Amino acid sequence: MLAVALLAGCADTESPSVAPRPATTAPGVDGEADPERVFTETELKAALPPAGALGRHAKVIGTDLGLFGRYGGGDWAQCRAGNDLRVELRGFKGASAQQTVHRARAAENDRIVTVQLVSMPAGRAERYLKVRRGLHTSCPDVTVDTEAAPVQEHHEARDVAALGDDALLEISRRTGGDEYDGTPSYAVDVRVGGVLAIVTSGGDKETGISLAARTAQRIRTALYAASGPSD
Repeated sequence: MLAVALLAGCADTESPSVAPRPATTAPGVDGEADPERVFTETELKAALPPAGALGRHAKVIGTDLGLFGRYGGGDWAQCRAGNDLRVELRGFKGASAQQTVHRARAAENDRIVTVQLVSMPAGRAERYLKVRRGLHTSCPDVTVDTEAAPVQEHHEARDVAALGDDALLEISRRTGGDEYDGTPSYAVDVRVGGVLAIVTSGGDKETGISLAARTAQRIRTALYAASGPSD
């Protein structure tokens, strides 16, 4: 009888719960929102995701306005095939707000995550992603001069399905010299209407995509007042 009771008790024991996987998709607003609507830096700053979106050990260490287009995104200067696209890329303008977050418990190369929101008419935002795709296709390998020695910058772009109205995963690697071993770094570019969310996450691709999805949802609810859950 005791053995039967013990077996019955085991049968009633609940299995440990499994934490849900972070969302990697979010709807866009094309067809719902005014494609010419633009937002101010103050509005974009308010729509940035909270540090808690990256866990309770994450901390915002910087918030900046107006940085879009000033730096980053790859060095394409030595790629003649992409010259026209590179010139066009420099012509994109828009209000922007950027947040930098430190994740204390992440791997060393993945601790810094940035989220930048940029506002422009939807047609311009759509063109921006097309230009980024074109640069990656035209210039997959670029030589970059550094103080130590020339290094190779390798670029790849992949579409991300069901994320905003359009989304692009940018993968870059540097090889050559003593400090570059080809470790990939990731950036996710998401368009929701006329707002671009540009997320960089070091070598942590999954975090970049999941944070981009949460940011896209916040853009829908906080800026476009579209229905859907918000953080």
